[in-house]
Amino acid sequence: MILVQRYFFKQLLWPFLTAVGAFAALALLTQSLSNVDLVSGYSETALTFIKITLLALPHLTALLVPLALFVAVLSTLSRLSGDSELVVTQASGLGRFGMITPVLRLAVYVMIANLAINLFVQPVSYREMRRSLHELRSDVAASLITPGAFTQLGDGVTIYARDRDRSGRMQDILIDDTRGEEQSTLTAREGVVVRTDDRSVMVLIDGNRQQIDEAGELFYGSFDRTEFDLGEFIGPVDAMFFKESDRFLHELIWPDAGTIARTGGPERAWAEAHYRLSAPLYNIAFALIAAAAFLAGDHSRMGHSRRVMIAVAAGMTMRLVGFGVQSASADDSAMNAMQYIIPLAGIAGALAVIYWPARRRPKYPPAETAPLAGPEVTA
Repeated sequence: MILVQRYFFKQLLWPFLTAVGAFAALALLTQSLSNVDLVSGYSETALTFIKITLLALPHLTALLVPLALFVAVLSTLSRLSGDSELVVTQASGLGRFGMITPVLRLAVYVMIANLAINLFVQPVSYREMRRSLHELRSDVAASLITPGAFTQLGDGVTIYARDRDRSGRMQDILIDDTRGEEQSTLTAREGVVVRTDDRSVMVLIDGNRQQIDEAGELFYGSFDRTEFDLGEFIGPVDAMFFKESDRFLHELIWPDAGTIARTGGPERAWAEAHYRLSAPLYNIAFALIAAAAFLAGDHSRMGHSRRVMIAVAAGMTMRLVGFGVQSASADDSAMNAMQYIIPLAGIAGALAVIYWPARRRPKYPPAETAPLAGPEVTA
């Protein structure tokens, strides 16, 4: 790149990084709001909450990066046009291709990074997030008991634990069971929830039992170890499986028999695979559409507001159609080709607008001027 192209590239880079940071912060905020139940419902610490929120960030970032590039190109070219730098550059002899070269270079870099996220980073992060969520939902102690608070498990059963460590072991437990005629209260120094395939129990260690028998007399006894059945309060644990968003590219192109049986066919896996490969093309399409708003046609001293609005409408329409085609591809594999055609059509359309001949102004003949009258010479 020549000096002016390197200058334009730097002017594009910093707004792009700023936009990516802003969109990533917005994605973190929305994702954190959806994960609030990890703290409120499962009594998890902030570390688990932050971990699961960050693991969803690569997919959200890859989804928002084309929009960040679109905003960066629009804002940068708007400023350069307002400062007449684009006009001076064009007047110096730099052609249309030279003007869009910095934009294309940045778009290609972003496309490669987006492709790497789609093919490698997203499956790794989503697999880890899926494992963490499965372990969390399988943690009975975390889902049932809030340390330091009385928890109502069901009609007539209240449980309390003063504290719970990371391993799930609880200290200073109280269980009040008023079901049936024989009401009982159990206290224990510590306990832990044990779950097997057919039953779930809370093992209580070093405690005592207070119970009123059928005759109405109070029974008091101590124990070294006893069990309290939690079967009616805990549902079965769902088996963990990876969704299409969690799988690598080769697993989507050649899905296994379990995936085909679960989804009713390989179409959903194929649609996800083609989306991973075609989505990075939107970076180039968005960048060129934004560039077309300022580099196409003649320079206007009245600004480019109308062109910018058209570019925004065209870009949003293209992306919404792309989402619709992606959804349709999950049912009809023939629609997968459209996942590539839509961004490529956006690229071709933007280039056609940029290279469209400038509006030709009417040529007026030069006005005839009368000859200048000189001093009259007499013989």
